[in-house]
Amino acid sequence: MLAALRPQGVVAVQRAVGAYVDPIGVYTYDEALAALRSRQDVDLVICGVFFDETRMFDLLRAVRQEFPDIPFVCCRVGERELPPVSLEAIGIAAKSMGAAGIISLPLLQPNDIADQEFRSFVLRHVRRRP
Repeated sequence: MLAALRPQGVVAVQRAVGAYVDPIGVYTYDEALAALRSRQDVDLVICGVFFDETRMFDLLRAVRQEFPDIPFVCCRVGERELPPVSLEAIGIAAKSMGAAGIISLPLLQPNDIADQEFRSFVLRHVRRRP
């Protein structure tokens, strides 16, 4: 799983899914594309809303063009929740571009229920290899 997030976001994702998948953290758009182009084992891209100065939609577009079989999940990893209408609007835009969906994950206040919900959502979208 490629985790295109801010560094603290990769830590939060590792906390939530680390027992099941090993996130490969990338912190810039160029790093993300280089990793996708050089690795054959990427079974999911999870990308933060604020990845590399809000380039989530740029990365989503590139992944859909170059790697259409790799699922793409958008996420909001942060200290505070976004208003539901904002998260919904981002989700609608992302899904219209081919993302599997969007989910939030608390950053500083680990929450077992939120981690479990995040983990279930992410694992449901991991590409299964034949």
